[in-house]
Amino acid sequence: MKLETFKSIILVLLIGLSLLLTFGLWNYQSEFEELEDLENVSETSVGGKQMETKSNVIEPSSIIFHAGEQHLGYKNPQKNKQFFLDMQTWIFTDFSVRESNRDRTPKGYDAEIIFPDALPIQIAASLFHFPDTEEIEATWSFDRIYLYLDKDTATISVQFPSIDGRRQAMASLNDSVNYNKLEKLFASREGLTEYILVNEDEKEENNQRIFIPSNTDGLQKRSLIVNKIPPDLFVRALFPNLTRVSRSDKGDRGIGEFYFADSEREMRIQHHETKLEFYNPNAVGNPSGSVNPVELIDRSISRVDSHDGWFGDYSLYDLDAASNRVIYQMRYNGYPVHSRNGLSFIEIQFEGQDIYQYNRSLLKLSNEVNTEEVDVPSGEKVIQYVTNELSDTWSIEQIQNIQLGYDFQYQTDNSVILEPTWFIQINGEWKRLFPEQDTSASQQRGD
Repeated sequence: MKLETFKSIILVLLIGLSLLLTFGLWNYQSEFEELEDLENVSETSVGGKQMETKSNVIEPSSIIFHAGEQHLGYKNPQKNKQFFLDMQTWIFTDFSVRESNRDRTPKGYDAEIIFPDALPIQIAASLFHFPDTEEIEATWSFDRIYLYLDKDTATISVQFPSIDGRRQAMASLNDSVNYNKLEKLFASREGLTEYILVNEDEKEENNQRIFIPSNTDGLQKRSLIVNKIPPDLFVRALFPNLTRVSRSDKGDRGIGEFYFADSEREMRIQHHETKLEFYNPNAVGNPSGSVNPVELIDRSISRVDSHDGWFGDYSLYDLDAASNRVIYQMRYNGYPVHSRNGLSFIEIQFEGQDIYQYNRSLLKLSNEVNTEEVDVPSGEKVIQYVTNELSDTWSIEQIQNIQLGYDFQYQTDNSVILEPTWFIQINGEWKRLFPEQDTSASQQRGD
């Protein structure tokens, strides 16, 4: 065969192969569709607000004032946050950390400030004013603060007992103005209502004391319009290179599920486009594992702040320094909001400086369109129900907490029902205490 003939055959084969490849590219459909209109996405903001500081997201779940054998709390739970913010303006002196042989629950205190989860004692220096203390080196945690009123000296003493009761931090407030305000509150009881102790018969040193309001009159079921935050807004905030991001609709279209992804990260949208789950498996962790819990809170606030990601009122719900994870819970009118599919939570987990996992709601509560007063069992009925109806399932020692809150019920017409009800915490999981009574609402839910 002549050389020229051989070259011609090779050329024809190459041209044919090129045509086949071109045809294949024209007809190939990628698993992901190209993401459109990213030029119109805001630089980093998703349209919410910033929290900026720990004092904006850390608040007590309840504040109990003790007057002899009687326990009192605010009728309006929003007052708990205001009281705690006022405390953060107090200037404490004589701060000290010491060993303690006292019980988990001390005696003779006048007020008890209870938090949803244990907090590192180091955070006290960030929340309160201790002029004579620059840094707290202790590493234990507390979940309650106790206040004592000394009538002889008109001072307020504050105590932070450790979870195990073996250590404590103490300080004093020598401020007659704030002392008189607190003393007046005890005397007048203005704005307070009776609270009752659920586990009164249990030994205090072995069990966390649970207080619940006795009176539940006037609680309202609320219907609100909700706005969905466009998922595209989070693409710019969570993916570093927009040109590598593609979208796939090969999820469950019946529940509005689809994906955004690059070669390393994935963002899943689900539950009728109401929830986002972001996953970055290539995040690089610390060689030492967990980080300082105070730093973890700061980092989580900063990362959500970086894209204005707070919609509504959220507060610290769970702090897990061992896994570098923080969860914030929605609150409405001072009450915690619970939901079946995590639509009332923001969860963020780190590996090193990078976000490893980020789960959150894509719903923003808007205007109330209807309110309806509902009957909610009293605190006494709750104790009777727990003692008589649940005793075969759980013992009183297994109950970690009981609280009034809103059940977040998403409706497929882009509205939300917030139903006031009791919740019980068993083995770290929150459940409705009483069976659902409004079956019509549950049938319409999108969750």
